Amino acid sequence: MLNDLIGSGPELTVLQMGTRAFFIFIIALILIRLAGIRAFGMKSAFDNIIILLLGAILSRAVYSSDSVPGILLACLVIVLMHRVFAILCVYSDWFGKLVKGDRTLLLRNGKSIPENMRSSLISHKDLDEGLRMAGHTEQHHNIEAAYLERNGHISVIRKASPGAD
Repeated sequence: MLNDLIGSGPELTVLQMGTRAFFIFIIALILIRLAGIRAFGMKSAFDNIIILLLGAILSRAVYSSDSVPGILLACLVIVLMHRVFAILCVYSDWFGKLVKGDRTLLLRNGKSIPENMRSSLISHKDLDEGLRMAGHTEQHHNIEAAYLERNGHISVIRKASPGAD
């Protein structure tokens, strides 16, 4: 009966693929909850890996004749690796930098740092966009520092206003 419901081999019916999709959706939800909110909220390169791999691998369980238990085991290994690496990053700054990278200073005291911008592939227009979005200004002289963060966003530290505490 289970074989009729989910099928096996290279010829799957539309109903079998739909049934597989139903079960894979539930399994994917369980795997995502196991991976933790961080994996799907931060959007760093480290976190995007799990999204890409789970999507690619789980899709095979819906339409292909590959071993469903093997596919699920591969997904579980990926989720557990992501979780272990994230835990190691919490306790080891060195490991965190290795896995996730580090921030890059793009602008200091209103002056851009061309070599850091080049190595990060950030143009002056990209930097200006980041200043507008994160710093709410187009004036470089109002900025103490701007960084390209590990998640690819530009963060901005504005200069303190005179008389501000």
